[in-house]
Amino acid sequence: MPFAAVALSLAAHTFADNKPGEIHIAFGNDSQTAMSVVWQTATPTAAPTVQYGTSRSSLGKTAKATRSRYAYETKAIAEAKLTGLLAGTTYYYRVGDKTGGWSEVFSFRTAPRDPKEFTFTAFGDHGVGPVPVKITEDLQKEKPAFNLLLGDISYANGDQPIWDAYLQQIQPFASRVPFMPTIGNHENEEIKKDGKETKIGYVSYLARFALPQAESHYTFDYGAARFVAFNSDDFANPTELAWLKTTLAAARQNKRVKWLVVFQHHPPYGSSKKRGDNVDIIKSVVPIYDKYKVDLVLCGHNHHYERQFPLRAGVITDSGLTGYRRQAGTVYIVQGGGGRELYDFAETKPAMTACREMVNGYLRVTVRKSGPLTIEAKRLDRSLIERFEIKG
Repeated sequence: MPFAAVALSLAAHTFADNKPGEIHIAFGNDSQTAMSVVWQTATPTAAPTVQYGTSRSSLGKTAKATRSRYAYETKAIAEAKLTGLLAGTTYYYRVGDKTGGWSEVFSFRTAPRDPKEFTFTAFGDHGVGPVPVKITEDLQKEKPAFNLLLGDISYANGDQPIWDAYLQQIQPFASRVPFMPTIGNHENEEIKKDGKETKIGYVSYLARFALPQAESHYTFDYGAARFVAFNSDDFANPTELAWLKTTLAAARQNKRVKWLVVFQHHPPYGSSKKRGDNVDIIKSVVPIYDKYKVDLVLCGHNHHYERQFPLRAGVITDSGLTGYRRQAGTVYIVQGGGGRELYDFAETKPAMTACREMVNGYLRVTVRKSGPLTIEAKRLDRSLIERFEIKG
């Protein structure tokens, strides 16, 4: 949807209109059989519900929603969990009820049981505006199975109506393709109260998204890959680190998991002029990734594209530009070009940096059960920044 159309849509969707809006979906605890749906209405309705089925003309199943509340909410948030779904199946659904009205009919597809190949997209640092809209238009053309959102999502920074505008902006895509986010520093919010800044933490994020497990950190499987959402904003928390170790150890003990992908907001390595390497994360988190031979770590935070050669303990294990052996080293990628102002690079390109470009864009990753993992970094016009493979 063009930005002008989104702006008109946002203007039309007001508190006087109690029809459902800001509709988005995410996988439940099992990507093959469960999906969560979240939406908002201006005021609470009598019986918020998802009606769904396997054809557009027959929405014979229902899932009752619960109210997801927090102290600073702007509208009534409804959250429904669809369970017992069939793997690899397209479902049609609408949300709402008789008192508030119903949404249009959307569709989604559950994960297949054993896909030979699938594609996902990823980027971070999104926000509201023309470039963020263009990114989501690009993603729709890529037709991914799901999208990873690498933190710093709406940039509400405590101004809660910005969350509403953001979720309405992404609805054309996120109502059909699971949006799987991870927490960034801008999700750790403050609001002005009684003339003072009051820390409210992640409450907006946790109320407005319905995610697997603990929500602030979680995992999900799709095909032969396991995806791990790590809260790098709280990386020093012993509980968070213990969970990460246990989660990655379990993945490496599971013979069905070929590819291990972590997505977090803060990159360990980077040559951003204003930031550089994150020494604390390198000391506390990178050794965990080394131990469990994580294939790919996807990050945002720095507003540009940068990719390191495969690394172990900060040492390059392969200096090729187009292909690497699986588990020979972890590949770290920064794709924070989702729509905010771009960051300059330090003048000298580090030896460990394989590719970098000051540009808005996103990642398209193709995952194969047999064969390589193919990573394509793309600009707003969908042209390639680079393409490389991790050979399976």
